Parts: sequence; structure tokens; C-alpha cells
Amino acid sequence: MGGGKERDEALDTPASVEDTLRDFLRAFANLDWNTFRAYFDDEATVFFPRGDHPARAVGRGQIEQVFLLEFEETRAGALGPPYLDLRPRDLLIQETGDIAVVSFHLVLPGALRRRTFVLRKRGGDWTILHLHASNMPDAVTE
Repeated sequence: MGGGKERDEALDTPASVEDTLRDFLRAFANLDWNTFRAYFDDEATVFFPRGDHPARAVGRGQIEQVFLLEFEETRAGALGPPYLDLRPRDLLIQETGDIAVVSFHLVLPGALRRRTFVLRKRGGDWTILHLHASNMPDAVTE
């Protein structure tokens, strides 16, 4: 997969930022580990909303360690796939050259979940260079 959505071989069309995000979220919702992990750049960093991991995760090893725990916990407590409802709201994509910033909200019970991605284009594919996830408990969502 090479870190992003597979290209249409007939058209050799690279994935758009929005396509990449939606495919990544689909892989996450389905807990499709191999597809999910391929979207992260080798130099990626993540701020998780988890209380047990408040520091920034740097590099694929640290990121995967936390996400593997997340996948395990989610799979244990749900029927699926899909295991998660990850429909972005208020999607904003800001693209300049080989960098894109994507932000949106996830409205789920108990909190408004805010997500910001920084993506980098490499070899025609977009990869996640940074992900910042934070939750606003009891936030007004409408």
C-alpha cells in the first residue's frame, strides 16, 4: 500500500487528501491493522487523548504500541466490523504543496472529539506525519 490509498492503475491517479483520510478512517473503524498502520509516515508523531499516554508518541514503534492497545480494547468491547463510528464533521482541509492539514470533529457519546492531521505527500501518496487527538468532555455538539 505504501502509506496511502492505492492508486488507480488505469489512470495512475494519486489519492486526494480527502480520499486518504476517508480510507484511513475506514481502516480504523474496521480495526484493519495492516491497512491502518500503512498510513503513518515513518517519522510520524501523535498526541493521544488517552490518560495513560499523555506524552507525544514519536516514531512508528511508539505510535503502534499505543494503537495496538486501542485496537485490542475496542475489539474486546464491540461487535463488528465496523467497530467504531468515525464520521468526520466540520471537515476542513488546508493543502499547500506537499503538506496538508486536516481537522474535524467526531461526535460520539460523552465527548466532542477533535482531530487534527498533518499529512505529507511522498511518492504520490499522502502519509500521516502528525496526529493530534483531544476530547472535550460534555461539550455542546450541536
